[in-house]
Amino acid sequence: MGPRGLSVLERIVENARDRTGDSLVIHLFEPRNFGSGDVWRTDQSPDLIMNIVASQITAFADDTVKMSGPVRKGPSLYEWSTRLAAGDIPGDHPEAVLAEAREVHENSYCRRSFYGHYLEWAYGEILRNRPDTIAVHEHRGKVVSVTDTETGGQLVTTDTGQSAEVGQLVLATGHGAVHPSADEETLRGFAAATGGLFLPPANPADADLSGIAPGQQVLVRGLGLSFFDYMSLLTQGRGGTYARTGDGLVYRPSGREPHIVCGSRRGVPLHGRADNEKGDLRYEPKVLTEEHIDKLRSNAGPSGALDFRRDCWPLIAKEVETVYYRRLVAIRESEEVADEFGALYSLLPWSCDSERTVLRKFDVPEEQYWDWARVARPWTDGDVASSRAWTGFLRSYLMDDIAEARRGNLSSPVKTALDVLRDIRNEMRYVMNNGGIEGRSYQDDVEGWFNSLHAFLSLGPPWSRIEELVALMDAGVVEVAGPGFTVDRDHERGVFTGRSAVPGDVRTGTVLIDARLPKVDLARTNNSILVHLKKHQQVKHFTVQTASAGEYITGGVAVTERPFRVIRSDGSVHPRRYVFGVPTEGANWVTETGIRPNVNSITVGDSDSIARAVLGLS
Repeated sequence: MGPRGLSVLERIVENARDRTGDSLVIHLFEPRNFGSGDVWRTDQSPDLIMNIVASQITAFADDTVKMSGPVRKGPSLYEWSTRLAAGDIPGDHPEAVLAEAREVHENSYCRRSFYGHYLEWAYGEILRNRPDTIAVHEHRGKVVSVTDTETGGQLVTTDTGQSAEVGQLVLATGHGAVHPSADEETLRGFAAATGGLFLPPANPADADLSGIAPGQQVLVRGLGLSFFDYMSLLTQGRGGTYARTGDGLVYRPSGREPHIVCGSRRGVPLHGRADNEKGDLRYEPKVLTEEHIDKLRSNAGPSGALDFRRDCWPLIAKEVETVYYRRLVAIRESEEVADEFGALYSLLPWSCDSERTVLRKFDVPEEQYWDWARVARPWTDGDVASSRAWTGFLRSYLMDDIAEARRGNLSSPVKTALDVLRDIRNEMRYVMNNGGIEGRSYQDDVEGWFNSLHAFLSLGPPWSRIEELVALMDAGVVEVAGPGFTVDRDHERGVFTGRSAVPGDVRTGTVLIDARLPKVDLARTNNSILVHLKKHQQVKHFTVQTASAGEYITGGVAVTERPFRVIRSDGSVHPRRYVFGVPTEGANWVTETGIRPNVNSITVGDSDSIARAVLGLS
């Protein structure tokens, strides 16, 4: 009963509003608070913030969603904040929540705990407005087993000993822990033997950082969103403060911080999220359209599966580059000239000679041509020739990223283009979901290449976090190692040793944090209900067929297309059991994103399909 379960509940209630016949009984299972679940729980550190603005996240459906069910509109996080600050939402709200509500504007990056309060309010609102024919029973506990009964029902049991027999069961368990990999077990054993500490991939909000002493050198592997959470928890979370001076943002240490040495294979952190100039709207694709994708599938043979690099990447790249160049032309010429450019350029095949002819026609300088190789790897060999060169490059790179982000996602050519990758996720899901990409291409091109690039360019934190990183670097609290960062064990000295591609860049520490979220992997899952179902052969891995008549086994749970009924080990489909969201990564693409209003949220469409199947309406 986190956001995904909440959405299914909302869709069941609305689809059942005009239902005739017997009353409906809904059983809800959640070990934490209903609505917010685990990730968005309200008791987490206030130093952890969202990476999406308040106007672009909601718990409700709207008229843009392509679905069969009815719409009962509800406020976005921003709209709720405004109403809460105005005193229009009754209830006993904590003063800290009211104080934040008074500060929120449509482009605020709110605390995660604040969003949790919104989700819990939405849960209460859904229950308050449900028809009298719907009864709801709350079970505070974690589901550990489900067994089909002789009468056609499903007996659900929790770790607290509660149980209920239901007719239909929806599992929306979100991110679950996984058993350590062999490498992680080795690192954990080494830390235990040497008196050190190893924190494996996990939600940083759950990590126990109390064993990290002030001034202790900590190695952090990964520069994604989890890294920024750890960065905040180990600095602001320990009493450090930021101040804006004539020289920019300055960090004032508390003296309780460790010394953080961080790095990744790419060497640079995720791009900072630009100031939002779109409101709650999005860019509408011109070439990566459902019609174009359907045409590609019709030419792909009996399976309809596509090769990602050959069929899909050129369309994605074309969308991004067209928006980038169009913005450059608009800045130099006018919107009218930019429209003329866009109409001409978007018709040309990607990466053809005619593109350069058009760029020259509109006087786009060659030094401003888009280069995917440079975008993916922004440093040169000279930048990693020495520690001094790397430090100089990195600070300049980060300051440029901040400057572009502050221009906004409709004004900066670079940030406008990168924001396209967020806006066309619906279409990219249409391409990739349900085995839409041939298995070998999905393994090598999607999981092996594009997912990382997509995250790097479009899933980053607010630019303010990049600015804080620079301030921490200037204060000597954080050092960012060069690219190609790896960590090994030094048995002789009993420490972890980090190395990068920069000559002589060797760092040691007794603490290692793996700042990456655990991958979805049914083989390693520690999710109690999935472990139970796997043991009893009630779930299987989702597989994607390859062109050579083989198959690629993903880490996700096998489900049908909407409404995501579970496929059992023997290939049969359970007619009354569904898995929704993160555990299905593989069958579905990028399952972690929330509900965005007014852009035909795929998540709401998915929730509606499940709700209607549960109610026997489809």
